[in-house]
Amino acid sequence: MEQKNIISRLTANSLPAMVRNELENLSPQKQAEFLEEYRRKTKSLSVAYVAWFFLGWHYAFLGKWGAQFLFWITCGGIAVWWVIDLFRIPGMIRDHNKDIAINILKNLKTISS
Repeated sequence: MEQKNIISRLTANSLPAMVRNELENLSPQKQAEFLEEYRRKTKSLSVAYVAWFFLGWHYAFLGKWGAQFLFWITCGGIAVWWVIDLFRIPGMIRDHNKDIAINILKNLKTISS
């Protein structure tokens, strides 16, 4: 019996290959649970840039409070760190969302077992 994949192609393309492969093996109900949790917990690139622009809140937005305080104490590395982060933010968001996807999948598989 073939299971229907309810994850949109756009969302699936943003997920790591390992997560996409594992999702195909889950029931549509579990896929829906994954998708709901993933959408609730992921971070937006545009919001991260707004947080970066206003007082360098981008690390706090990602829950990295240690890095956030260090960023503030050094005044964004005397602005050098602040400028470098302009280019690092997309990768930081991608990594954060990847970690979220993996954790959600692990939790779903643990609950299912």
